[in-house]
Amino acid sequence: MRLSEESMKETIYCFYLIADAQERVGFLGHIRYDLDGTDEEKLAYLRVAAERDYEKATLIKAPVGLTIGAYTARCRLGTALELFEYVFKAHETRTPLFGITIILDGKPAINYISDQSPLDMEDVNKIMGERSVMDDWLVKYMRGDEFLFTELINDDFLLAYKLLFNNRHYASAIKLFMSCIDSIAHVEYGYEKKRSERAVFSRWLDAYVDLAPIGVTADELWELRNGLLHMSNLDSQKVVKKNARRISLSIGVVPEEAQGVGGTYYFNLHPFYLAVCEGIGKWLQTYANDYNKFLIFIERWDRTISDSRLALYVPDR
Repeated sequence: MRLSEESMKETIYCFYLIADAQERVGFLGHIRYDLDGTDEEKLAYLRVAAERDYEKATLIKAPVGLTIGAYTARCRLGTALELFEYVFKAHETRTPLFGITIILDGKPAINYISDQSPLDMEDVNKIMGERSVMDDWLVKYMRGDEFLFTELINDDFLLAYKLLFNNRHYASAIKLFMSCIDSIAHVEYGYEKKRSERAVFSRWLDAYVDLAPIGVTADELWELRNGLLHMSNLDSQKVVKKNARRISLSIGVVPEEAQGVGGTYYFNLHPFYLAVCEGIGKWLQTYANDYNKFLIFIERWDRTISDSRLALYVPDR
């Protein structure tokens, strides 16, 4: 439940997100109350009314694709009230006294109460009983109104790749780099796809990376990724069935006359790395230029794990 600290003379609001068991929000709801008293008294009233009156709320269909995670992303920025702008008349304030409550699978789901400032994840974890401390990546990489996307990607993925590459652990480096592409592709396209759809890995490469100078295609790299990550070899099912070319990495340029030995085409790892990094830059710019897309980034990156985001266990917390 989210509570505001702003006060109004009379009209206060209970807002609701009506979600199913899979945390998909189907409806938004609201109830208006005309109430006298202090702000503290009104807030106390909202806490009770949120659970008591939710079945009386006026409902509208939620924006397509809205989830509890997407709502939480707005809470992380302190902009959750935007979802309910439709309620306010032209003459009404946009800073009312209100509470936002999630109704999950038919029941109020209240396990944390905060004001409408950006969500303090350290406080959330503490209240929820978490005994570890972890830097909030959104706070760590925010500088005023600017978010340091490139530093985040570098710290979460590229530092470890460069450490492996510079120490000549090339097979491990390419595995990690394939995982990096997997991760950012799923941030871009989401986690659900139909069987008939191409892998998001391939779609992301085609959308943002110029592979022509590398000499391989996105789908060939997908098959390499499958062989490396699942079996530590080059033999994905499509490669074995001769439905895809077998490719592998090289360190440096392989002469033309040496290509194709053993039925394998070799591409130079470092130019591939640079091409993908350039693509990552183009990709990140789409989030920097689009607030709604940035909300998606927050929602999905919150679920990403990395070396730079380790929790420190504090037993006496």
